[in-house]
Amino acid sequence: MKQKNMWKAVMAVAVALAFMLPGSAVFAYDKELMTGVLPIAAVMVLSTVAVVANTNDESPEFMLAGADDISQSPQINTFDPDWIHFDDGTNVMSIGLTAGGTFEGAIRITPAELGGYDGYEVTAVRWHHDYMSSPPHSGTIKIYDAGNSTKPGSVITSEPFTVLSAGWFEINLSNPAPIDASKDIWVAIRVTHAAGEYPLGAGPGPMVPGKGGWISIDGVTWNELTMYGLNYNWNIWAKVEMPSEPPETPQRPEGPTEGVIGVNYTFSTTNTTDPEGEQIFYLWDWGDGNQSGWLGPYTSGATTYANYTWSAAETYNITVKAKDIHDKTSNWSDPLTIHVVDTAILEIGNMSGGLFKVSAVIRNKGTDATSVKWSITFDGGFILLGKKTTGRVITISTGEEVTIISDLIFGIGKTVVTVNAEIAESSDTAERNASVFLFFIKM
Repeated sequence: MKQKNMWKAVMAVAVALAFMLPGSAVFAYDKELMTGVLPIAAVMVLSTVAVVANTNDESPEFMLAGADDISQSPQINTFDPDWIHFDDGTNVMSIGLTAGGTFEGAIRITPAELGGYDGYEVTAVRWHHDYMSSPPHSGTIKIYDAGNSTKPGSVITSEPFTVLSAGWFEINLSNPAPIDASKDIWVAIRVTHAAGEYPLGAGPGPMVPGKGGWISIDGVTWNELTMYGLNYNWNIWAKVEMPSEPPETPQRPEGPTEGVIGVNYTFSTTNTTDPEGEQIFYLWDWGDGNQSGWLGPYTSGATTYANYTWSAAETYNITVKAKDIHDKTSNWSDPLTIHVVDTAILEIGNMSGGLFKVSAVIRNKGTDATSVKWSITFDGGFILLGKKTTGRVITISTGEEVTIISDLIFGIGKTVVTVNAEIAESSDTAERNASVFLFFIKM
């Protein structure tokens, strides 16, 4: 009696039924049925296409209830052993509230179905979303813990969704629900819709008692569809998988350790693998409060690259982490430190001798350097010509290098060659031992 009074207060449920029977004409029949205490509106459609069960290439046409009797293409779901469900994969009818509103449809999965899945997770939910006159429809997937045989427990995880059309949809759960095979788990779809819409699809019956067809208006009181004369199972499927292990933590990134503001630099990470060999995404943290966003997917173990440009002179720690296709995430890598400057940084590179002259490379690892003074000096030995050569480079741009060359050298003996380059904000000096034999300089 208490339950009966409860249901007197809720809105009526509108049901669109598509019965696939042989025939030569389409016949629509409307009438109001009284089942229990809820008035149920039904639309019955006879089609020229026969029912075809348990097949993926044939299914009957069906019509969703509504003012205009909108037709839908055949709707059938592909069977997959990783999914638990109580329908046969065929969508033949849809349900909504007569005046519109919010309700939940759910299936109850018991230890009888979960016996081989202890320690697994529910990672995704698939369902058939039916007729909507004013898309999109937004709703929530809910995974409930065990309650009792007629009511779920608390919510384990939930996932919002939005759909724009009718059809089968599959949503991966951001937080998969762990399975304890000794307890029930409930999988529900919560939807809000307007009058004349029938969002939740169902397949042919008979309904699996206590499992295949639960409905609630308020999320507190639950009843089975058969209470309203509806002997069907919801088109709701739960995907079960072994928990995925995250990828290994990436190695410290590789790349430059010195840089200049405004210059784009490339970094890499290598040999990161996933235990299941699944594809990997990477997230880079650039040390300045910015991150790359998830990049990928990439093949497990592949070398991957990312680029970044800093806008302020500072020292930054670059780190990277990985995740797999199930959003299982690794720890952050050890950091690569880069010193970013906003001035020119001069560096003496390779020094070489030869016939008559000595040469050296000046690199600029900072911002553009102008009016760079340089000198090549010999200290020791008996140098008759070219003991010191000086010059000036007008500009060395960021990341560029120039080669400087001494004047003609003539002498004899062991000596030390010193190369110097300088500007106001930066300088560098390098020395090399050398031997001079007349016009040949060996370094």
